Amino acid sequence: MKIFKFFIWVVFSGCLFILLGCDGSSSSSGTGSLSLYLTDVSSDEYQAVYVTIDEVWVHRGDDPEGEDPEGEDPEGEDPEGEETDGWQVVASPATTYNLLDLVNGVMEKLGTTDLETGLYTQMRLMLKDTPDDGDNLLGQMHPYPNYIIDKEDGVHELKVPSGYQTGIKLVHSFEIISGQTADLILDFDATKSVVQAGKSGKYILKPTIKVIGTVDNGIVSGTVTDADNEVLSGVFVSAQISDPNAANLADQVIIATSTLTDENGNYSMYLEPGTYLIVAYKGTGTDYGTAFGPECAGLTVDLNSTNTRDFQLLSVLTGHIITDIQTSEEIVNVSFRRTADCGSGGETIEVTSLSVSEDDEYTARLPGGDIDPITYTVIAYTSEETYSAFADVSAGEDIEVDFDFSTSP
Repeated sequence: MKIFKFFIWVVFSGCLFILLGCDGSSSSSGTGSLSLYLTDVSSDEYQAVYVTIDEVWVHRGDDPEGEDPEGEDPEGEDPEGEETDGWQVVASPATTYNLLDLVNGVMEKLGTTDLETGLYTQMRLMLKDTPDDGDNLLGQMHPYPNYIIDKEDGVHELKVPSGYQTGIKLVHSFEIISGQTADLILDFDATKSVVQAGKSGKYILKPTIKVIGTVDNGIVSGTVTDADNEVLSGVFVSAQISDPNAANLADQVIIATSTLTDENGNYSMYLEPGTYLIVAYKGTGTDYGTAFGPECAGLTVDLNSTNTRDFQLLSVLTGHIITDIQTSEEIVNVSFRRTADCGSGGETIEVTSLSVSEDDEYTARLPGGDIDPITYTVIAYTSEETYSAFADVSAGEDIEVDFDFSTSP
């Protein structure tokens, strides 16, 4: 497997003519090309997150056949890539990928194919039910098509819910212009895609994928060090969107993308134009251990811009928030938030998060206060309901919060 690393100036120079050619209308008849790449919004919870991708499908927006509003199988599946009922296979990697290899600007090319010109409004990613014949980072053959390796070298299969057997819907439209190539990046969010099933040792794969067009994007990069100016690897760096006026508490902080620093303390992220809070935090792997940060800085990303944000993180002792959740067999997302100074006053940021699917107690190790506790807002939410609670965390101590989704209407 060959991994490609694309710097933003290469992507921009290769795609600039696409921007100039787009005038908001479909181009004349002919063919252009679509290139697909895979990257990851990283996770610091695991050594590896493996997924096996079989195919990627696209659908023309002006073809009424094969539309799939209810999530049914696209008609006329065709592994040879011929167009049937508006659907066409555009990539057939049939490969097992470690998503955590694909961070900090590293992308894996899934495939390039020719397409008729026009607007394409639907995409689907198909998972494969068998792994490829490669080895994982432990030197073992892949035991499952989708699985994680935890920090203690434990291997856990990722069960795929039945609803994804017909493919994962990807929300993104794109235009193919005659004689030109459109590049799209499938940004797989490993953190939100891996769901813990209590203390059973079982995990569920709930794929969360964002499709990014390369035209107009900016990049932010930097280096993270500790108080002694020693580089810090494995720091979770995220670009967060703050909307304190959002009606749903869960939507007041959104993670646009994230990554981990490499062995040299460096990170890099692609971002669409907009205003972000860049947050750097390194958690601890032990109870009441030492974490670093969080620190944050505001950033406005302009078209095709290159931005730098470096961070120096102070060490801090941690306490525990023990979250007792009655899930009612729903997937529950839990976000741990606090106020931080991001350069222009206090802002609410997410420090860490988790996704769970079974009734149990889940422990989050978070920076705690030495004298005065640090106040966190814990947001627990599903697609239907959102609950919140405050938790004051002191170093070396536990505090418990409870959420019961079984009483939801």
